[in-house]
Amino acid sequence: MHKLTKTTLTILATAVLLGGCSPADFLNEQFLASIVGSSATTLPGNAPALLVAVENQTGRPAAVQVAYRDANNALRQYTAALEPGQRTAKALMCPVSEITVGDLSDPLVTGAWIEMANGGAFIEVEPFGRVLKTPQNYDCGDGITFVLQPSGATRSGYQLFAYVQRASEGG
Repeated sequence: MHKLTKTTLTILATAVLLGGCSPADFLNEQFLASIVGSSATTLPGNAPALLVAVENQTGRPAAVQVAYRDANNALRQYTAALEPGQRTAKALMCPVSEITVGDLSDPLVTGAWIEMANGGAFIEVEPFGRVLKTPQNYDCGDGITFVLQPSGATRSGYQLFAYVQRASEGG
């Protein structure tokens, strides 16, 4: 097993135990597969988190800004810096009432940039353009993957997509 995978699993197990979950409830085969390489991103059942992944399917380095409202209705954001082909994920503690790439107050503001030269010019990717909301688009325990990929349909040549994987059949 790779050192990074062992470290990730150790951190995850510690967080689960400190959060009051038993490892048997949380660490199932499907969840582990999603962390170590499957394209599915999910948390089991009524997990107290929303798993948000950002994936760069371009051939260039990229930055993607994720904005969301936390349990206190406070605006939070983080920026994922991604190498070509890289994927990162973050568990956001529920409730997360809304989430987008870019700006929650103006979904027409760009939230992703592609690096065109080594540390030089950037191209702004067209805005994601939508605020995802619970329960209309996702629920606690679900997974959302924002994917940045090449596109012939946009002026920049790149486009953002969101894939929601429901944690349960009924969701």
